[in-house]
Amino acid sequence: MKIIHVDANRFAENTMREQISQIVPDAELHCFNHPDTALAFAEAEGCDVLLTDTVFDGFSLDGTMLAEQVQRVNPNVNIIFVTDHADTSAAFSAWQLGASAFLLRPYEKQRLTRAFADPRFASV
Repeated sequence: MKIIHVDANRFAENTMREQISQIVPDAELHCFNHPDTALAFAEAEGCDVLLTDTVFDGFSLDGTMLAEQVQRVNPNVNIIFVTDHADTSAAFSAWQLGASAFLLRPYEKQRLTRAFADPRFASV
């Protein structure tokens, strides 16, 4: 399973690396701090899961726009939003995109585990 994680926060990246290694030990995890770089990787290499924040201050893409672009490359990508921002419009956009999960930090690890155990698309 190839997972792309996108978050501008380095602490969030380290936490996600640790959790993914426990939840999906054989996963190929690629972490990015810039959504444009993550998109270029997804276009070139593909991915099964996109784990992304919803807000990227100062970047051309937000998490929803990134997810839409990655879906164009792989319509069956499982999208999991993990964010610090309790934004109803972002949650609604995630639902419209068919996201597998929308997790608000701080979240319990078992919620992330459930997102991987019950993906929207079975390719994971």
